[in-house]
Amino acid sequence: MFNLGAVGPAQSDELVHFTSRGREPGPGATPGVRAMTASQRLDSILVSETLRTFPPYGVARACVCFSESPANHLAHLIADRHFEPWGIVVPREGLLEAGGGAVAYVPDEVYDEFRAAGLEHWAVRTGLGSTWMHEREWRVPAPGGAAGMELYNLRAVLVGDLNWRPSLVGNGLFMHMDQGTLCAGCTDPFCEEERVLPRLWQESEIWVWNPVARQVVRYPPGVLC
Repeated sequence: MFNLGAVGPAQSDELVHFTSRGREPGPGATPGVRAMTASQRLDSILVSETLRTFPPYGVARACVCFSESPANHLAHLIADRHFEPWGIVVPREGLLEAGGGAVAYVPDEVYDEFRAAGLEHWAVRTGLGSTWMHEREWRVPAPGGAAGMELYNLRAVLVGDLNWRPSLVGNGLFMHMDQGTLCAGCTDPFCEEERVLPRLWQESEIWVWNPVARQVVRYPPGVLC
């Protein structure tokens, strides 16, 4: 367990992975991911329970990126910086346990030292043409070059539409669809696997962005199922 100490008003215990930051994905993203909308990428995460990992701009190692966003800063990113309100929210402690941490924002010459040490994924340069400090970025490097990181727990799911729901998934239970009763290994052509909302949607808070109020409305787990 990590002793995080007191979280001040400029900090947040909730870190957001946005499925779109209002710009093109980094060069390491696959064509399939590039073709998706922000909500489609979120749907893929919830259905697969996996975060795909790609190298950030100017970095060789694949990572998953998050933003540390207290309520007012979250509103700034979405309303003013054009981050799209779709993503997942994780607790800071969980991210640290996964081997993640905050990046360092450093001058070009210091960034070169990070790069020389093979640690450029832990730094963002602040030289000419590099104005990314508003992202308040945290990263989790992909372990062993893995293409994805499996998700077990989330603090919340962030969506931009109250009526949006993720794709249904099979739950392993087969039903006689005409009778509404469980099926145990029969060959009835009307026997189908029951389909439900993904586990992560059912078990997490749902944050719905309200553009008029410039804030998220938080719904407890299960309310929007």
